[in-house]
Amino acid sequence: MTTITTTNPIGTMLPPPAAAAQALPRGTLLAAVLAVAGFQLRRLFTLPRLAIAALGVLFPAAVLLAVRKTLSGSMDGTVVVILYALIPEALCMLGLLVTMCPAVADELERGTWAHIAVRPHGRRALLLGSFVAAVAWTAAVAILALCLALAVSGMAHPWKRFPLFAGLVGLSCLGRAALFALPAVIVPKRALVASVGVAIVVEYLAGFLPAVVNQLTVSLRLRSLLVQGMGWGRQMPAGMQLLIDPNPVWVQCGAVVLLAGVLLVASVLILDRRQFPPSEEG
Repeated sequence: MTTITTTNPIGTMLPPPAAAAQALPRGTLLAAVLAVAGFQLRRLFTLPRLAIAALGVLFPAAVLLAVRKTLSGSMDGTVVVILYALIPEALCMLGLLVTMCPAVADELERGTWAHIAVRPHGRRALLLGSFVAAVAWTAAVAILALCLALAVSGMAHPWKRFPLFAGLVGLSCLGRAALFALPAVIVPKRALVASVGVAIVVEYLAGFLPAVVNQLTVSLRLRSLLVQGMGWGRQMPAGMQLLIDPNPVWVQCGAVVLLAGVLLVASVLILDRRQFPPSEEG
């Protein structure tokens, strides 16, 4: 009996989503989502995108080195605030803007949207697979940047802060990727501009309003977790305490997961019914 072996045409090393997709039965939504995620991740492993990722990894550490030269004495609190602003906020936001926003627009520009739209689970797999890839890629870059920044931070026991910031990175990527999925399906050709506007209005204007509306923002949850993780709650002025939520950690994490789920379901439902005129395809 002759044994026939096959090799993967794209090489033996596959990203985890692609390898998992090959082990699942074909035709299922999960297999399609993992296949799209693996494809999107392979597209990110190009020299230009890796160079941009390397800049993102190096930038927070460079800023901290500059801060260390200008400040003297104990500056752990300052370093923590800078790390929060640069990594869970700025770096994650920028990474998701360039990975999640073009999910639908790229297929329209290449003229492949029609092929995706007629496939079983094609639309949902495209959106959810792009979401998985965007979260995985951005989180990986942010975690590398966090490790390098902690190594040069000059804080006492810097690695004790790693679990807190790693959690903030994960929640930031999860919530913001779902948020940017809405512009990606509603206005795909202008998704980047629309997502920047959404980030400014929703996350940074509404998120800092001491009103009910800020309960629907990821930024409130991240700030609250930072304050709780650092034990700053009792030291904050009464006016600043209006900008955080005193609920326990599990409530903050659950709120982000619930918000991301609602936004993703809304994006999937919109994309399922979205029709693009021929002028937009290609």
